[in-house]
Amino acid sequence: MNEEAELLVEIREPLAFLTINRPQRRNALSVSVLISLARTLKELAQEGKVRCAVLRGAGDKAFSAGMDLTALPEGLPEELQKEIQSKGPLQYGLEAIEDSPFPVIAMIRGYCVGAGCETSMACDLRVGAEGCRMGMPPARLGIVYPPEGLHRFIRNLGYAVTKKVFLTAELFEAREAYAMGMLDYLVPEEELESFTQDLARRIASNAPLSVSGHKRVLKMLTPLRDISPEEREEINSIMGRALASEDAREGIAAFREKRDPVFKGK
Repeated sequence: MNEEAELLVEIREPLAFLTINRPQRRNALSVSVLISLARTLKELAQEGKVRCAVLRGAGDKAFSAGMDLTALPEGLPEELQKEIQSKGPLQYGLEAIEDSPFPVIAMIRGYCVGAGCETSMACDLRVGAEGCRMGMPPARLGIVYPPEGLHRFIRNLGYAVTKKVFLTAELFEAREAYAMGMLDYLVPEEELESFTQDLARRIASNAPLSVSGHKRVLKMLTPLRDISPEEREEINSIMGRALASEDAREGIAAFREKRDPVFKGK
């Protein structure tokens, strides 16, 4: 398997280690990373030799600090371009994690925020180092998160904790994130890699058909409920109104300028 510049792939059968390799951008998710991630997971599933994968960020600053809004790479097959454009690149990449027949463990150190935090929610388990920080900042940016993303948090954290995460827009320290269920395991920084690898090997030692079967059936039991055309229209209106607001411009400007935003409700 070829190694992608922005996604490093290391196979130690029966495990795979996938590293988002953009440390200079705190491993922000580019379209290329998401396409490479989806392609790699599908290839590994077809080969049938991997029983568990670990997803991590390069360096020690971040698992992923969010989404890097870049254009679609050139030279993609037309069918793939249409699929990515219809779903959005983030949804395309995260569905590949959820549809993978083998479990994917998020190994988290440093910042895990925004789209990076949602990526961790798409994984089957999350292991965090004691110094990591997790959160969702849309309310501080003046935008409304899409229902598919909100559903990932509800499915993992429940309705009440999801409200806390999105309404406060706080950056949670590791111990609070663990108490809230955002992390399944919390370990000392120096033990993160060894603990995660041991966990992955324990999972890989179980019966593959049972593991993949449970993953698939559990997903089928917790689907995003059907949204009526009227509800979808209202959701799109809510999201569009927020995105076009003065508050959204202020939130993004404040983020870039590293200052507190001043919102007016307009």
